[in-house]
Amino acid sequence: MVFRKLRNHDGTPLVALDRDDLVLDGVIVADEDEREEQSMHVQRLGKGVYVVRPVPEDGPIQPLHETELLQGLVK
Repeated sequence: MVFRKLRNHDGTPLVALDRDDLVLDGVIVADEDEREEQSMHVQRLGKGVYVVRPVPEDGPIQPLHETELLQGLVK
């Protein structure tokens, strides 16, 4: 289990995501820095629980209840 600390970035709290995990998920490319400007959607689910997902370039973000992860939990 990896723990990350909140960092202050000009008054905005930030948490760094692991680059290797983002590469593994196809959010960024290993040898490309340009995708580091990828838009991300942050959704608060409850006290201290957040979901962070990339915003697709080709359309709107999929509703959370329709995602593969949540559909698998429901089955």
